[in-house]
Amino acid sequence: MCGIAVAIDWDGAERAVQMMLQGVQHRGEITDPVLSPRRNTAMGTRRLCIVDADRATQPQASFDGRLLVSFNGEIYNHTALRRELAGMGVPFRTESDTEVLANALQVWGIKAMSRLNGMFAFVALDVASGEFLAARDPFGEKPLYVVQSGTGFLFCSEIRPLLSASEEGEVLLLPPGYVLTRKLCAGYKSPANGPFEGAAESDPLALDRLLADAVQLRVPKDIPFAIMLSGGIDSTLVAHYARMQRPEAPGYFLGGTQARDFPYAAEYSAMSGTDLRIVSFDPRNDITLSRVGEVVSATESFEPSVMRSAVCSYALSEAIHKDGFKVALCGEGADELFAGYVPLEWAFSLGGEQGRLVRDQALAHMHSTVLQRVDRCSMRFALETREPFLDPGVAAYALNLHRDALVENANGLPRGKKPLRALYDLYPQHLPQTIRDRSKVIFDEGAGLESGAASVWPDMFEDAITDRDLLDGCREFEAFAIQSREELFCIRALARTMDISRVPHLRARAQIQVPGEVEQALRDTGAI
Repeated sequence: MCGIAVAIDWDGAERAVQMMLQGVQHRGEITDPVLSPRRNTAMGTRRLCIVDADRATQPQASFDGRLLVSFNGEIYNHTALRRELAGMGVPFRTESDTEVLANALQVWGIKAMSRLNGMFAFVALDVASGEFLAARDPFGEKPLYVVQSGTGFLFCSEIRPLLSASEEGEVLLLPPGYVLTRKLCAGYKSPANGPFEGAAESDPLALDRLLADAVQLRVPKDIPFAIMLSGGIDSTLVAHYARMQRPEAPGYFLGGTQARDFPYAAEYSAMSGTDLRIVSFDPRNDITLSRVGEVVSATESFEPSVMRSAVCSYALSEAIHKDGFKVALCGEGADELFAGYVPLEWAFSLGGEQGRLVRDQALAHMHSTVLQRVDRCSMRFALETREPFLDPGVAAYALNLHRDALVENANGLPRGKKPLRALYDLYPQHLPQTIRDRSKVIFDEGAGLESGAASVWPDMFEDAITDRDLLDGCREFEAFAIQSREELFCIRALARTMDISRVPHLRARAQIQVPGEVEQALRDTGAI
């Protein structure tokens, strides 16, 4: 896991890369030497040392020295790919997954993309020709941004360093599941992007094997790791499968004993013997406007769907980092794939076409909402957070399920995550039925940030932003469609740290459009 900075055909390339590396210092623990393999070209990395820490210096070269790769993320199946490439006679100098990626690209070209199981963003440079290939994982777990000027390109893992390194030009994001060359920007084939018929029935034993394998691949082999444990269906399953491999792994719960999620996390921990570590979180004392501004700066976002949970992710990541961990596992991605949110539950209950329409939007927004939150909050503290539910095999399984396999009727209302709930029945001695039967609770609500009329969150912004401020702010940031005091406060905080006018994707708000039939059902039940 790293922060990467690459300049290709850029005047002052080495200086630009050095400047960008200064902006991503928090993403790692070692700054590798900047390499300038061609005129006006430089590659640098701020590296979090996990896989083959001593020899994995970046950029890594392919076996023939033709390709150089700057890489952020983890290739979980690098051992299997290494074995296959070695069987073809490809030599290796290190045990790093970055070298496996460099050799896979050199041997298989762009077809290597469909063989990768991981979270990644990288830039591969052909040293001889100066051509490059930049790519991002299918769901956008890892970020990659670019500024282009003429034939020159700057790449970085975060937005603000690009703005600092280039006084002109817009900062664009590479979409998830896309590759970029000088002549092409297009999606690549992946097991996670279909096409899917949506006709399969659920098989708990098959899903059990898939999820167990996905977690096993993401459990680090030789360093300790933590589990972000909320007591919800998803994080509890991740903890269950992770502890099959490493039972000593602790679970971290954010919130006090009065938090809505605490009884569930405590029950699972008591049943399983998990070392549950409670991270104190009192919103009335711990959340201030200054703290919100700090999290806005870290996440490079002002979206409410990001910010409310981000203040929680930020506190949780900070605590895990302070205890010395460099890797954590979480349950993100399950709600989008297995219909865990109320709009998805209703959409699938009313028809497969409606369900897939809403789910496609939810998945498309993940890279700029939940996954951006997880990446920025954890990497602010040099913590690599891994999401087993976004494994290609697990994702493909979920996306091909029939709507009736995803959603069931519970007390007259649709209830999602049917396949995940069924896994609890396979392990009745290890997984509490009370968690199996839970309704979805958003992370920040479960941790205690929002609690109905007593919520501290909206009150902060009511006190900080007057009616006149709101009107003036909506005009000032008209292009960003500001709708609330909360959004105005956060976008002002973001604008103080970067020139948001140069970041066009910030104007594309993370909003899901639901079919009229679904919207009416949500209104009738008071969900909206």
